[in-house]
Amino acid sequence: MRPSSLKKRQKYLQVAAELFLEQGYEGTSLDQLIEHCGGSKLTLYNYFNDKQGLLKAVVVELTERMQLGLSIDVDADRAFREELMSFALKYLAFIYHPELLKLARLLMTQTKSAPELVAFFLERSSGHSQQALQDYLMHRQVMDKLVITDLAIASEQFLGALKGNRHFEALYGGKILTSDEIKMCAEHAVDNFIRCYQS
Repeated sequence: MRPSSLKKRQKYLQVAAELFLEQGYEGTSLDQLIEHCGGSKLTLYNYFNDKQGLLKAVVVELTERMQLGLSIDVDADRAFREELMSFALKYLAFIYHPELLKLARLLMTQTKSAPELVAFFLERSSGHSQQALQDYLMHRQVMDKLVITDLAIASEQFLGALKGNRHFEALYGGKILTSDEIKMCAEHAVDNFIRCYQS
């Protein structure tokens, strides 16, 4: 794709994300997007195939940007608790990110009409987070004498402990944790995990 076409496509994505997150899927039309960005429906169809393809591209764009902070580098000179605490804080920042919360709410409305798109979002959000943690724990297991018989379950339970009920309050009620609450939540989850799995 030519640089000018890439720039145009990126502009469509940026504006589409703003419109979808503020107005919802049904409340956003391709005509609105064209009004903001120029071009034509033919151009949009060439880039994204259809409106649902556009939303999928928005999911990729937003989750890819937010996923960058979730990587965990194994450092033998760094304490396990320090690394796990760092990941916990990044994960909480990820799940409480205003754009991710809005995107999750939007996709809840698509569970019947586009279940494959919802599954795609879950794979790129909760699925990606769990896999990143699982891969990290696999590398730290021997180094830190962790006794974990099932990495997938251990990872899922740790992320669940971080989320707790407060994430539902943020998702449905818009109540966001303060920085102090986030730190306290992370510390409790990390310390309980270490007590459970470190020999």
